[in-house]
Amino acid sequence: MNLLKFTIILHVICFPLAGYAGAQKDFILMLDGSWKFQIGDNPEWATTDYDDSEWETINVPSTWEDQGFYGYDGFAWYRKDFNLKERDLKNKDIYVTLGYIDDADQVYINGKLVGFSGTFPPHFSTALEVVRKYPIPVEYLNLQGKNVISVRVYDHHMSGGISSGVLGIYTGRGIKPDISMTGLWHFRAGDNLAWRGKDHNDKNWRKIVVPGNWKTQGYKDYNGVAWYRIRVVIPEEYEDQKMAFLIGLIDHCDEVYINGEMIGSTGTIPDPKRFKDSNGTSFPDECSKARVYIIPDNLIHGKKENTIAIRVYNDKFRGGIIEGPIGLIRVSRLNREKGLNGEE
Repeated sequence: MNLLKFTIILHVICFPLAGYAGAQKDFILMLDGSWKFQIGDNPEWATTDYDDSEWETINVPSTWEDQGFYGYDGFAWYRKDFNLKERDLKNKDIYVTLGYIDDADQVYINGKLVGFSGTFPPHFSTALEVVRKYPIPVEYLNLQGKNVISVRVYDHHMSGGISSGVLGIYTGRGIKPDISMTGLWHFRAGDNLAWRGKDHNDKNWRKIVVPGNWKTQGYKDYNGVAWYRIRVVIPEEYEDQKMAFLIGLIDHCDEVYINGEMIGSTGTIPDPKRFKDSNGTSFPDECSKARVYIIPDNLIHGKKENTIAIRVYNDKFRGGIIEGPIGLIRVSRLNREKGLNGEE
């Protein structure tokens, strides 16, 4: 594709946040109230079938010190059952929010990790002031019966637990991709253009929740370039379709590669020598633009593994792919969605 032509396309469809990304939500289930609670730490407590009938019952949100566990610092778990039967979740992005947690957490839905904030010992870091909001891949859910949410919490000192805020499961009002890519991606801080390659070995990279701020997932003080990678098999039915890649909001600049080929970018990632000179003032608008990139013909392959690599630069505040939706969508469907003005 001609580079100049492709740049013009990006300018047409790289539109503001309002009415599109994660700014709006519809709650389908509130999660405040009684939860099962147990101090200590055991990975089995994340599983769906674990018997928690002998656990304490406490009210959430509220610190555990206020409910009989005064002075306790360390690990504890929360569990709660919920039912989504008769809920219409077709073609919707699904999220869980758990308000504020003191200090670090991991959240599981039916035994599957969906998000975490802060880090546990021995490399402890708090996420005390971060609102927890994690995407839930629909395939993790039982839409016809019982589900279990399990929350592992570590408190370093003073108050601990799911302390305040709104708790619930909700759907975003943005566009739902045909092929959603919310969930765990491979992630690496640093910069090497070889990491865009289709067959690059990312086996030893860390995993990070997408969408999600990298500074709440173990990279609290990191500014600069980082890379995300994921492999996905495209259903054959989409192989001959004109497709676009939705990436929501990124803080600040990005370059997106599919099978080693760049399909689009927003902002300009500076030369490494200039990283320390930007002082958070170089990219005032980039993080408010919802990314939508048209994929060149014949670049993705049906029934075969495709590699998506995203190079991101952040110079201050949050970092990374911070809001969804994220995934592939047919351009024909994209153009029918409200707010895109039929542009292609």
